Amino acid sequence: MSRRAGLAALVVAAAGACTLSRGPAPFTIRHGTARSPAAAPVSAAGGLRILHTGDFGERTPQQAAVAAAAAALHSRAPFALALFAGDLIYPCGPDPTRPGAEACTFAADGNTVATPPAGSPDPAFAALHEGALAGLLVGTPARTVLALGNHDPYARATCGAPGLSTDEAARRKICLEVAHVSPLWSLPARHYTVDEGPARLVVIDSNTVYGDYAGFTFEAELAFLAGALEGCERRACFVLLHHPPVTAGEHVADFEKPERVARMARLEAVAGSRVRAWLAGHDHDLQHLRTARGVDVLVSGNGATARPEERFERTVNGGSLLFASTAWGLGLLTVREGGWDYRFEDQLGAPLHCCAASGAGRCEPVRCASTAPR
Repeated sequence: MSRRAGLAALVVAAAGACTLSRGPAPFTIRHGTARSPAAAPVSAAGGLRILHTGDFGERTPQQAAVAAAAAALHSRAPFALALFAGDLIYPCGPDPTRPGAEACTFAADGNTVATPPAGSPDPAFAALHEGALAGLLVGTPARTVLALGNHDPYARATCGAPGLSTDEAARRKICLEVAHVSPLWSLPARHYTVDEGPARLVVIDSNTVYGDYAGFTFEAELAFLAGALEGCERRACFVLLHHPPVTAGEHVADFEKPERVARMARLEAVAGSRVRAWLAGHDHDLQHLRTARGVDVLVSGNGATARPEERFERTVNGGSLLFASTAWGLGLLTVREGGWDYRFEDQLGAPLHCCAASGAGRCEPVRCASTAPR
């Protein structure tokens, strides 16, 4: 069987899983202008097409269904980029005790890898992330853009590593993820930028918002963000991170701890008005929120494991909620010269929520077309 035929067979298999796995009936809520969205503006065809999902790294029927949906969209109109907002390998990241892992070391910048691991890669990369995504390589391949989540370096409780301290295990796990390279895995550093067409993606390690860890500091992350946003007054810049600045999901309590609130506020202050939107995961649902500063936050974290009991009853840190759903699904970002739009779809291709932004303005809710734009 040829490589292309093999990929096609994987897509068909995933599509079959999607047909069998519709998931529980979703709970969806809308507030403000999302309750009666305006007519969608007439926009030019084309634009930079970007897939956005997160919390994808667990092999479940839901993951297969979402992957099949992504493959179908990609086959119709290829994505240039595929964003994965953390928690790439559940539940514990790669194995830091695997033979050869001890050789992996970071450069002096604490960001890029100086010495890659020896030996073969952990099979978890293929089993929990890459295996489901073969459809993104059919035709014109999508370039993956990955961010780190809290499960990627997790080294406490059941994720502990015999003979390694928590920090040593976490640092080695992150090193293994940064060092790994494949057609469906691109994480060149803990934080980095991607410039593509009219857009810039600034990818950060938001684990440092929870606290410095394994030798990685929030101050270094803040300095990186400040530099990476230079020039964003003249282009559409988006921050890809795991932890959203505001949420109405089950992690609300996490964002009320004073140190985390203060650190996230500092990130927002550095970003200011230069960021068009924060693209996040962490909460296993779909949300469109705004920060107290009025910046859009789009949470697409329902890639593999849903939280069907979620009811989005409160929003933290002065944020406001426009839309939220427990539906299995993904986000579609399209960036054009002069504006951008975003669309949530469920795993069966039904539109859930859409918004459109002109220039540096906010992404205002609009009525969704019946199918995603080409």
